[in-house]
Amino acid sequence: MKITSARLGQVDIDPAKILTFPDGIIGFPDLKRYILLPFVDDSPLQLLQAVDEPGLAFVVIDPLVFLAEYRLDLSAEDMAYLKAPDAAGLIVAVIVTIPEDPYKMTANLQGPLVFNPETRLAKQVVNDPGTYPTRHAILADNVEPT
Repeated sequence: MKITSARLGQVDIDPAKILTFPDGIIGFPDLKRYILLPFVDDSPLQLLQAVDEPGLAFVVIDPLVFLAEYRLDLSAEDMAYLKAPDAAGLIVAVIVTIPEDPYKMTANLQGPLVFNPETRLAKQVVNDPGTYPTRHAILADNVEPT
């Protein structure tokens, strides 16, 4: 199956790898189908591309890549929604904002995306606002002086 991405052009995807967000993503409730695509070679960043809207894609990353102590508490309701018997096989990603100065990129740790690779169901979960910020510096130890 071919889709169009504003960032990557025409891309050949496997329809069996399409992730479904039954409730959409915050701000985009009507767009339900997404696919994870490589963003840049040899990078932990990925592109979560909306299958039905070429202009909508989110740069995402596994939060454990830059914050080893990141924890996500999923409720029994979240687990049932994802049709997951436990959290062991779930994939977590957070949305990254890359400004003009990429050394200042941030990740939204408060609204992680959770994927069940078995069912291809996905959900954006909202953490307690006091637990994690919406703009966590990814390169905190590598930021260039300003």
